[in-house]
Amino acid sequence: MVRIGVSEAWGSEIRGALGASLQNRFKAFASGLGVTMLLQSSSATALLTSSFSGQGILTTATALAILLGADVGTALVAQILTFDLSALSPFLIALGVAVFTYSPGGRARDCGRITLGIGMMLLALKLIVAASLPMRESLIVQQIFVALGEDLVLAIVFAAIIAWASHSSLATVLLVISLASTNAIETTVAFALVLGANIGSAIPPFISTLGASRSARQPPLGNLLFRIAGVLIALPFLDLIASQFSLVETDSARRIAHFHMLFNIALVVVFLPLIDRMVALTERLLPAGEPVSDAMEPRELDRGAFENPLVALVNAEREVLRMGDVVERMLRNAFIALKKDDYQLAQRTREMDRLVNEFYDGVKRYLTALARETLGEKESKRCTEILGFATNLEHIGDIISGDLTHNIMRKKLVTRSKMSLQDREDLNSLYQPVIKTFQLSLSVFTSGDVAMARQLLARKYKFIKRERKAVMNHLQKIRDDAAYDSRLSAMQLDVVRDLKRINSHLTAVAYPILEQAGQLRDRLRRNKHENSKGSRVGSSTRPSPST
Repeated sequence: MVRIGVSEAWGSEIRGALGASLQNRFKAFASGLGVTMLLQSSSATALLTSSFSGQGILTTATALAILLGADVGTALVAQILTFDLSALSPFLIALGVAVFTYSPGGRARDCGRITLGIGMMLLALKLIVAASLPMRESLIVQQIFVALGEDLVLAIVFAAIIAWASHSSLATVLLVISLASTNAIETTVAFALVLGANIGSAIPPFISTLGASRSARQPPLGNLLFRIAGVLIALPFLDLIASQFSLVETDSARRIAHFHMLFNIALVVVFLPLIDRMVALTERLLPAGEPVSDAMEPRELDRGAFENPLVALVNAEREVLRMGDVVERMLRNAFIALKKDDYQLAQRTREMDRLVNEFYDGVKRYLTALARETLGEKESKRCTEILGFATNLEHIGDIISGDLTHNIMRKKLVTRSKMSLQDREDLNSLYQPVIKTFQLSLSVFTSGDVAMARQLLARKYKFIKRERKAVMNHLQKIRDDAAYDSRLSAMQLDVVRDLKRINSHLTAVAYPILEQAGQLRDRLRRNKHENSKGSRVGSSTRPSPST
């Protein structure tokens, strides 16, 4: 409930904070810390950061700084929840119910949801402590804890598995704190379990990005290596650390929370200056280029993430980005085939549309199933936006595999006629902006950044002007050269039309972002005025209707 409330009230701001190009590592660290405290999930922060890194919005070094901050944010939340705040639980629940029920909507209703969720969390912690009391009398549980105490490596692995299965180091650490508060486990074992929880929380983002690009996989891998290195350094001194903590802090729950916090702070102090070296290490560990068949194949999306819809939406986003990579490669291949008259490449490009359809079907099934879950208003809207962008990519794939490659095949029929230099330059002047628009549209889709959306829409209207100029140049060429092959002319105009359609599908992602920011109407009015002005200027050079 806290996550849904925060996502509904400040979801755009959270995405904007992570999606901003944070070149300062200390600001990136603070951003990761703050966002994770709001979302209460370092895994969700890691997946969002990975997506931004994969699109080049964030550098790998900046992404790693964000993830170090995310882990400290989780530790801070654990610190807060270890205080005995159970007396506040009835008041917070009552206040949350009242605000959520009687508020007209908007952020006030979301704040009521957050208050109710916090009250229920405090109640749950009290109930966990009460429920764990009988564990001290269970012979089987006692034997398990004895075994963990004799083998701290086993304790670390055990906690890592729990944190990986629950996708939450916070939940695992709070469970350890609850057990320790009833004296069910010793301090050394509890510290080992905390170390394992820190490793386990870094595993889900690493696994989820295995099929992504190298730049998207580097931050989760680097964060996992940071965790493992920190655990290996701390493990030999765990008994000494536990004895020192016992002298300073008498409360067992506070000891564990302090250790969890200091471990993550130590990771920041030690590894923040070494981020560049970790970037270089991850580049060596991850191959620069995967086999095309492996990198481009759709993957089965994890439906277990439906418990955390934000993570599930990031999974869908990442799969759509992989779909976009395939479509972009189709577009590049199509123009290579057009320039070089490579009909075999054109045929292979047409066959790649099968992959695009498989991506689209998988994403559509996943989002349809997710929509049946309990989603907030903004999460439902984001679900629709992801499906809409995937639909546009699927349409672009159809344009490339159908009309564009068909035009390349038609070129066989006009072998005696050659495309003029002016026509080649005009086509290239349209193709290059579409490629840049393609890359920008993927970044806008991922980040939801308003400034980038304005830039994308501005590129659309610049493209329209270029397209008009290219058509006018071609029609002028036909008027001046009566012997120009009509079939070649038709093919060239069809290619221009296809590029215009592709560009329109790509820029559509900017409209909901600008509309939500209240900037769409003014932007459209201004662009319409500029276009009408340009049309009047260009009317004097327009060919006669007979042409």
